[in-house]
Amino acid sequence: MIRNLTIFTLLLVSLFAATLPAGAADDKKGARIKKCQDAAGKWHYGDSADEECARSKVIELDTRGIQRKEIAAPLTDAELKAREQNRERDEQARKTIEEQQRRDQQLLATYAIEDDIILTRDRKISDIEAQIRASQETLKSLRTSLARLQTQAAEEQRAGKQVSPQTAKVISNNEAQIAKHEAHVEKMKKDQEAMRAQYQTELERFRELKRKPLPASPAAASPSAPAGPAQKK
Repeated sequence: MIRNLTIFTLLLVSLFAATLPAGAADDKKGARIKKCQDAAGKWHYGDSADEECARSKVIELDTRGIQRKEIAAPLTDAELKAREQNRERDEQARKTIEEQQRRDQQLLATYAIEDDIILTRDRKISDIEAQIRASQETLKSLRTSLARLQTQAAEEQRAGKQVSPQTAKVISNNEAQIAKHEAHVEKMKKDQEAMRAQYQTELERFRELKRKPLPASPAAASPSAPAGPAQKK
């Protein structure tokens, strides 16, 4: 069947060429006949190929039936979407690599040896620890004051008296301050743990970078100059 189709194609091309004036097939430089196969598998020739095969590959033949050009089928909506997704993924990967390279360069520029990272980490953690201790001392004082105020209010109630508005207000303010400082202490403890993890990551990355050369940034790379002619010795 394929052989018959090929013979038919050649006959059709020959008939088309025969309709031209004598010598026109040779004199009309660049003459082309288009053929394509639509979605249903039907072949189309001539000008109708552009309309019938708008979503298919088009082949251009010369007046002798020899293929001269192949025009790829346009991308489908799914292919266009996939291409855009691939482009976005590649762009994100490129940005991630460039950001990591920037961080690596900054890390090496900030610290000369491992001990510099360790000392910086310990100093910052020590600073946070000092803030935690200060807040805990404040909490201790606030709790002592609250206990005294609550005892005073309980004694007034046992004596059949109502707790004065001033005492109730002080107790309320004291409780709010305690809650505030407790939350602050918890936050600083979390910050401390996050800082330990951050510097541990930087320390490991620093060690890794020291074991291998830092790759050049794509933006910094430039095409090498063409080599000049070799000189004879």
